[in-house]
Amino acid sequence: MSNDITDNPLALDTASATAVTTKVFTVSKIRWVYEGAVAGDNVIITDNGGITKFETVASGANYVESETFEPPIVFAGLKATTLAGGKVYLYVASSIPIQT
Repeated sequence: MSNDITDNPLALDTASATAVTTKVFTVSKIRWVYEGAVAGDNVIITDNGGITKFETVASGANYVESETFEPPIVFAGLKATTLAGGKVYLYVASSIPIQT
């Protein structure tokens, strides 16, 4: 599988130091779902400037965590710098089209 930024929510399943997109957009919710997680697995999502926008550590198997942002947070680009596994869903709040 590979990262998919063609729909809402954006779906990330591959870590990379390379930007998934360089567009500016807002996110109202981020959700990490990882069935095969073990305690200590983690995810770090940043913008292109390296600013951490979401970071968490799994506490065990079948890990699910979500965070809602009110107001939505602004991303200036998107990277999943660390992703132990599973999928991260980013629910785009802005009407700015997301494309690479």
